[in-house]
Amino acid sequence: MALRLRLVAVGIEGPVNLGYIFRLSENFEVDELYLVSPTASVAESLRWAAKASDMAWKATVVGSLKEALRDVELSVCTSDESSARDLLRSPVSPEQAAELMIARKGTVALVVGRESVGLTRDELAQCDLLCTIPASPKYTALNVSNATAVLLYEIYKARRKSPEYEPPSRKTIALAEAYARSLAAAVGSSEDDPGLSVRRLLSKATAAEARHLLNLLSKACSSLGCRDMARRKLEELCGGPCEEA
Repeated sequence: MALRLRLVAVGIEGPVNLGYIFRLSENFEVDELYLVSPTASVAESLRWAAKASDMAWKATVVGSLKEALRDVELSVCTSDESSARDLLRSPVSPEQAAELMIARKGTVALVVGRESVGLTRDELAQCDLLCTIPASPKYTALNVSNATAVLLYEIYKARRKSPEYEPPSRKTIALAEAYARSLAAAVGSSEDDPGLSVRRLLSKATAAEARHLLNLLSKACSSLGCRDMARRKLEELCGGPCEEA
């Protein structure tokens, strides 16, 4: 299956930025454009879309980020805030994000947020990885269309190269996430969501590394008698019955 790039723009508020997002989608060969609850006027935005105004009619409008990320193999969201101590704000670089995305087969998503407040913590948690663009510490926040341009350019360049490694499948990552949550429940851990930690870790891992960790988690779950719980959590992640990887 060939790689497909989905650009997901959440809650875009200004018609200028929306117009530029339409234009950038054509500039850098975005395959699918999803708009999550936009408040900007599409009609007004066409002034800035120039020759890319057709993207306004090709875009899919949805009511939530969850809908926009359906059937996505890897999702990368953006923020100007980063922190080594906050799992949700521990970032990869634009170059790393692009390399990880182009190694996938199927659909990958780049998620950009609102001009005023960016993405919420709940929205950040729905994405697999966070990417931050290095900028002057005096002013780290880029305009949403400028940030989109930088990241789409990196992905555009990376798509013209051969992937350097084999990533784990989405099912493998989901199963490892389910095992981690079940193990935490079985031992009474009160730490932050271990499933999110495992998902973030394996989204950057090779397929071989993921298989080794999955095997360890599976054996631990069997020893503690929590495989049935893991299966239920896997169905929650998949939104229904889901085959184990």
